[in-house]
Formats: sequence, C-alpha cells, structure tokens
Amino acid sequence: MKRSFFYFAWRELTRSAYLRKNVAAKGVLIFLALYFSLVALFMGFNLNEYLEKTFPDQSQITAFNSLVFIYVGFELVIRIMVQNLPTFGFQPFLIIPVKRKRIARYMLNKSLLHFFNVLPLFLLLPFTFKSAVHQLETPQLIAWLASLFLMIFVNHFLAIYIKWRTNESNKLFYGFLALAAGVFAIDYFGVFDITGAFGKIFDFVAAQPAAVIIFPAAIAALYFLNHNYLWNRFYLDELSERKKEGIKHDFSWLNQVGEYGKMLSLEVKMIARNKRPRNVATMSFLFIFYGLLIYKDAGKGEVPEFIFVLGGMFMTGIFSMMYGQFFPAWHSRYYPFLMAQNVKMKQVLQSAFFLMAVTNVVFYLLSLGYMYISPKVLYIHLVVMLYNIGVNTFVIFALGLNSRKSIDLDKRAMFNYQGMGATQWLITFPILFGPLAVYGIIAAIFGNIVAYIVLGGLGLIGIILHPRLIDYFTRQYLARKHKMIAAYKKS
Repeated sequence: MKRSFFYFAWRELTRSAYLRKNVAAKGVLIFLALYFSLVALFMGFNLNEYLEKTFPDQSQITAFNSLVFIYVGFELVIRIMVQNLPTFGFQPFLIIPVKRKRIARYMLNKSLLHFFNVLPLFLLLPFTFKSAVHQLETPQLIAWLASLFLMIFVNHFLAIYIKWRTNESNKLFYGFLALAAGVFAIDYFGVFDITGAFGKIFDFVAAQPAAVIIFPAAIAALYFLNHNYLWNRFYLDELSERKKEGIKHDFSWLNQVGEYGKMLSLEVKMIARNKRPRNVATMSFLFIFYGLLIYKDAGKGEVPEFIFVLGGMFMTGIFSMMYGQFFPAWHSRYYPFLMAQNVKMKQVLQSAFFLMAVTNVVFYLLSLGYMYISPKVLYIHLVVMLYNIGVNTFVIFALGLNSRKSIDLDKRAMFNYQGMGATQWLITFPILFGPLAVYGIIAAIFGNIVAYIVLGGLGLIGIILHPRLIDYFTRQYLARKHKMIAAYKKS
C-alpha cells in the first residue's frame, strides 16, 4: 500500500459529519488552548522572579528542577483524564496485506501531534532564555533542556500506556488512583521528599550532560510497550470477541425499592456498564478531596463561611450537577424504546430523584471527615445537602425539559463536548450560583444563621413536596416526549 495512513485519516476527517457539528464546542476548545498557552507564557517569563523569592538560598536551575515533579505528576493525571487515546479505523486494513506493526507505529506517531506536547514549551523556553542561559555552560544547557523536552514525551507515552491498561480493567484503574494518592500523601506529609529526589535527576543531567541518554532510553521502552500492546490486539476475531464481552452486574435487588425500582435498576446498570457515566461517578467521588484545597487554613480561622457553603455545594452535590447536566439524555440512545415499554415517565423521574438524593447523602457522610478541620462542616454541609436534594434536583428536571442532544455513552467524560447544548452550558448558573446568591443576600442582611435556616428550609419544603413536583414534571415531560424523541434521533 503506497498511500500513507495520514492520507486516509485526513479523508476520514474531512468526510465525517462530525467536522461540521459542535462548532461552538470546537470554539471553546480553541479558546481554552489559547488561554492556557498565554498563561504558561506569562508564567515562563515571571518564573525566575518567583524562584528568587521562594528559594533564595538555591540557584534558579536547582529550584526549577525541584518543581518539575509537581508539573509532571499533575500533567500525567490530566493527560490520563483528558488526552484521547490514538485511534484509527484500522479494521478494513487487517484483511489486506498491510503489516500490523505499521498500523501500530502510525497510531503512536500520530498521537505525538497533541496540544499537551506543545504547552510545556511556552513555560520552559521563556525561562530558559531569560535565566538558564546565564547559569549553565552551553553543553550543560543543551543537555538540561533536552532532558526536559524529552520528559514531555516520556509523560506522553506513559499516560497512553496507563490509559490503555486502566481502560481494560477497573482494578488497574482504581489501583492507579490509589498509587497516585499514595505518592501525593508521601510527598505532602513529608514521609519522603519525592519532588526533591526527582529534581536531582535533572541536577545530575546538568552536571553530567552524558546522563541525558536515560530519557531517550525511557521513551524507547515506553514506545515499545505501547507498540506491543497495540500489535497484540490487531486481530479481527479478538475484536469481535471483545464486542461480545460485557460487564455483568446484578442490581435486581433494586426492584424491591418500590414502583420505580425497575427504572432505578436500569439507571444504575447504565452507570456501571458505560464509560461516560462511570467516569462521571468516579470524578464525583474524587471531588471529596476538594476540601483539602479550600479548607486547609480553616484550623487557623482564616476561611470565611462562604467557602464552606461553596465546598458543601461541590462535595455533596457534584454528582447531581454532573449527572443531572445531561438528564434525561443519558437514555437518549434507547429513549424511543423506553417510552414504548411498560415504564411510566413518573418512574423515570422518581428513580432519578432517588439516585441523586442518595448520592447527596452518601457524599455528605463522606465529607464529615472534614470536621477534623472545622466542626462547621457538620451543619453547613447538611443545609447545603438538603438544598441540593429539595431544590436543585427539580431545577435539573426543569432544565432537562429542553434536552435535545443525544449522548454517546462509550466516550470519555472529561473535555467531551458531544451532546452539549445551550442547556448544558447554562445549567451551572442556577444550580451553583443560585444557592450561593440566596446565601449571600440573606447572610448580608440577616446573618449566617438565618441564611442556613432558609437554605435548609427550602430544601426540606422541596423534599416534602417532591411527590407533587414529580407529578407536575411528569406531565411536562409527557407533553414534550415526541419532540425529545425526534431531536435525539437527529443528533
């Protein structure tokens, strides 16, 4: 085959319907890329001044090297969550004389064309020309700069390999999360200075330029691992077997919850068996650690109560926000079939209300660990949780009436704008800023205690009246049923 795979990929891209869709989402991604590039560029030009103030007893190169691990570790996690795996419609090529190794090489080489491989240069190059060139001799500077540049590709191929493996096994995914949390805890609590030890690698390269050879060796090893992983999975029979395989979960016990138990069982199965809703659930759990960032100064009395309200909104209601953002589009692929079954719309809404209420309670109980930092967490998170259940749930139902775009359940959740419409972009304002505005206005006039009573009272009223509210939204959804089905089929 004489034509390059890049030619076929380009033809596939230009002929796809997706190229003409989601123009707004593409515009947002371009804006974010420009924004983060400018931020990195600004940080690069001002980094030497920060290092002088923060590390007055060290050279700027040594201080910079000690921070590399923080950037590399953070970027690795972000890459795993955001970066797409190298993909290509290779199945048609497996039945013609094209070497599988060539396909694997193309997929890995194509993956190098990624924004994350360019972004660090906006930070590194300004610092290099402003500071490093004055502190290192030419051979040392070349070796040091090359080691940092090659580290980008080490991180790139490491992230791809970890994502390949964790996508195959949930155990490996949760094992990676545990390992990442363990490394962070060891370094954060001073058990072992991982950041300093990692920085000494680049100190050694600056002192011994020949040591830069370890980075090409690491890239070659990771490239070989990824190449073998792909090469060993390029078989049509294995691909067909993988499509037949499914994750089995038994949630039949949910049928005993009530008349909406059948739909609740379907809802939980959909989350457990599909990538996008499962990622939403996982990211919601990770937000429990958000309090470590915003409550760290609470023991010194430096955190205003507004921050506790904001933290409570996120930590107790993040699943409702992220999952409710696409309600009822999670069922869009089989929504016509669902409406034709012996499942009442009321049961759909009841199951969603119960699911979001239970997750709010569970995340509230998990967040009580922050009482060790401040006892205010007990009652502030409680009133916020009640508001999330009694008010925000029905705000989600109201916004869901305008749902018109279907959801691909097999795609990742992070930075995936498929299925995003105006409703999804605007849902943050009433759900997050609504209660914050209520709290802020009442607290400014009557004080914090009255504001908490009002927030909790509104939530309790919504919980008490939820049967009537669900009946109301049932009539509204039934009135829009056919419009929603038609819109899902078009998108």
